[in-house]
Amino acid sequence: MREKKPSFPDQSLRKLLKRLHRVIINSRAVIITGHISPDGDDISSQLAIGEYMKLIGKRYVIAWCEDVPGTLKFLPNVQSIVNINKNPVYPEQFDLFIIVDSGDLDRIGDIRTLIRPYHKIVNIDHHRSNTDFGSLNIVTEKACSIGEILYYYFILYNVPITREIALYLYVSIVTDTGSFNYDCMHAEVHLIAADLLRHGVIPADFNIFLYQNKSETYLKLLTRTLVNVELLEDSRIAFSHLSYSDFIQGDEDDTEGIIEYLGMLDKVSVYILIKEKSPGVFSASLRSKYDVNVARIASHFNGGGHMRAAGCRTETLTFEEFKAGIIGEVREQLPKLEIDMPAGKIE
Repeated sequence: MREKKPSFPDQSLRKLLKRLHRVIINSRAVIITGHISPDGDDISSQLAIGEYMKLIGKRYVIAWCEDVPGTLKFLPNVQSIVNINKNPVYPEQFDLFIIVDSGDLDRIGDIRTLIRPYHKIVNIDHHRSNTDFGSLNIVTEKACSIGEILYYYFILYNVPITREIALYLYVSIVTDTGSFNYDCMHAEVHLIAADLLRHGVIPADFNIFLYQNKSETYLKLLTRTLVNVELLEDSRIAFSHLSYSDFIQGDEDDTEGIIEYLGMLDKVSVYILIKEKSPGVFSASLRSKYDVNVARIASHFNGGGHMRAAGCRTETLTFEEFKAGIIGEVREQLPKLEIDMPAGKIE
């Protein structure tokens, strides 16, 4: 039986990827980066681009303003990522920035201080809230992850999908689809995943590293998150938080996936986790199981994302102001509860 291959999604994306190819080929050296508090999609897609740069002999650096989360240190070549707060990167040596999975330049943190007027900026994203901040903007909501967009680029230009590239793309896709569970999923993603398996990805090994490789500190943060749970609006909203003191008690601050525990209750429609990893700096993760658009809620706080998964951040609001503002916006979107009238009473 002939294996079915993924098909290219549309001509508009094909044109953008051709422009991307020209920009990369004509560049001298590339800085690759993504958003702060990096997740699997963000990290893996940057590493995949880095592997491609090696294949074509292009000088590059993957630069961040923080360290790699502990749960993703299993990825090949992750040690090559440079934290600019520990090792300098000289922007004059580069002429191109490739920024992935970031809605705007503020989202990349201190890396933005490296950007100069002479730098070209390629913005690759799949979120509706993206501000089109690049010289070239490759933003498509149809893609479930950056890994999916990169896969189309690689097949368009017959780039050899090495075992490392296959692993990066697979991790990107799996983590940003919630292991193929989110509503951004479509048929082509399964075909891409099947093709990546043919290139050497072993899902069982990956699952152990990502989901069964947590630290003791992670378990403590999960425990604290569950202790702090508040159920609101007849348990349709689940809210929790982690304070700065929760993070300074351990060496690891990875919280990837913790929020999903808040959505396990049957009545919960929207669940929210606010984290204070730095004093007075609060980030919120928002999830929706049904018809509440959390990306719209996050946009009120200069954030964004997808309808069912979004995030935002503040350095100006207090914890109570941030919490009250988000919950107030959620309440506005929650469908009104139908209250049964007492028998025999007519209004």
